[in-house]
Amino acid sequence: MAIEVTGIDLVKFAQKVYELSVPQGMGFLHYTPEPLDESEAKQLVRPDDRYTVLNMDYVRGRACKMHVYVNGGKWFIDDSWYDHTDRVYEKLLSEFGIKRTPEECEHGVACNCIDCQDARAI
Repeated sequence: MAIEVTGIDLVKFAQKVYELSVPQGMGFLHYTPEPLDESEAKQLVRPDDRYTVLNMDYVRGRACKMHVYVNGGKWFIDDSWYDHTDRVYEKLLSEFGIKRTPEECEHGVACNCIDCQDARAI
């Protein structure tokens, strides 16, 4: 399921995604603690692209894993955020006034919340 985010400020969204992401794996080699400045965030945004308006995989070592894609002229993100907890995802969404419907809040295969981590450990 997808969440519509049409009209959000993609530069500020990219900066918040970066802020809420942490270095992982070999990303520690490229990690810097500084925030993502506006000019760097603008380089990640492609507002006129027909398919993807924002694609963040690893940015300065942080596993951002955020993809804003286009469908029918509207912007969407996935209903879960890979390698991020539900709590962190809710923080990102609330920052931009984005609400998830209850059925969108189920844990996905990539959920990294404490409950899912405990369940995988069994």
